Amino acid sequence: MSQNDTPDYTFDIFYLLRLILRWKWPIMIISILGALTTYIFTGPRFMKPEYMASVIFYPTSNASISSTLLTEPGMARYNLLEFGSDQDAEQILQILKSDELKNAVIRKFNLAAHYGLDTTNGVSLYTLQNLLSKQMNVKQTEFKAIQISVYDTDPQLAADMANFISNHADALKTGVQKLKAKDAFDILSQEYLTQKAIMDSIDRSLMSLRKKGIYDYFEQASQLNEAYAENKVRLDQENAMLKVYEENKDALPDSLIIRSKARVKGYEAAIRNIKPQLDAIKDYGGIYVDNVNNLEIERKKLSTLKMRYESAKLDFERSLPQKFLINAAVKPEIPSTPRRMLLTGVAFLSGLVLSILVIILMDLYPVFKRRLN
Repeated sequence: MSQNDTPDYTFDIFYLLRLILRWKWPIMIISILGALTTYIFTGPRFMKPEYMASVIFYPTSNASISSTLLTEPGMARYNLLEFGSDQDAEQILQILKSDELKNAVIRKFNLAAHYGLDTTNGVSLYTLQNLLSKQMNVKQTEFKAIQISVYDTDPQLAADMANFISNHADALKTGVQKLKAKDAFDILSQEYLTQKAIMDSIDRSLMSLRKKGIYDYFEQASQLNEAYAENKVRLDQENAMLKVYEENKDALPDSLIIRSKARVKGYEAAIRNIKPQLDAIKDYGGIYVDNVNNLEIERKKLSTLKMRYESAKLDFERSLPQKFLINAAVKPEIPSTPRRMLLTGVAFLSGLVLSILVIILMDLYPVFKRRLN
């Protein structure tokens, strides 16, 4: 190889180390100045630290109390202890991102004043909602739990807001279900009262029939017909015997004829007493049977309505939490942003690398210039 072909510079690790050692003090000064500047300008005087507070919970299933607690043994039922499905998680995520929840947080913590907005001319809710959205992060974790993170310069306020958002989302979902439960309860209440009125009407009709002597149509009809037939047969027999006694009264004692006449009078009296009851059975028996049959049908309807009414009442008056709380938000002790030490370290390394690159370029510039020429 000729002398003209020999490169006029070499670049290897030893060259780099010699270069760094030769310029070690400028490199250190630049790196330290960069780190120091970053540390100073990320301090509280220039940048307010923000704290992050988080709530983690699992959504519950949408099963109602009545469908779980009032289900007959052996029938399909929900388990209130089960975690919610993906659909339940999507529902609670939509509630957490809703404008209604954001407005509740804005009103509860007076965020317009807290964020330092000029409230003299009024503040747009849209503006406040956007500010809150930037300070709030809602997501589903890899384990299907819901995590609510709130960032704020006040650590206690961040924790309070995160807990309030979690609890208010629970209340909002419960409130939506309560509205539906109330509509169902109102409908079933009216139906239940109507059915009770029908039962009361039938009971009053049966009470009126009982005052007329109709207690049990089939039993009474059987007994009265049997008694009437028996007394009628005996009356006919006694009349025939009395006729024979009178034809032969000279040969018979008077007491025999008198006793026979007494029995005739007794059978006639029994028939007279039974006859009105038979007439009442004939006149009102059909009505009584219809009322009894209707009463049985309406009683079954009332029993079913009562069970549904009690279920709707339980769902309307009582409620269960919509979440299984895993971690409640507590006052954070360490700021989330800015990470001063991390940023300072990054600034130091960046200054170190950048200064080395600049020194290498400065050292090689004459060589590159000669080659270009």
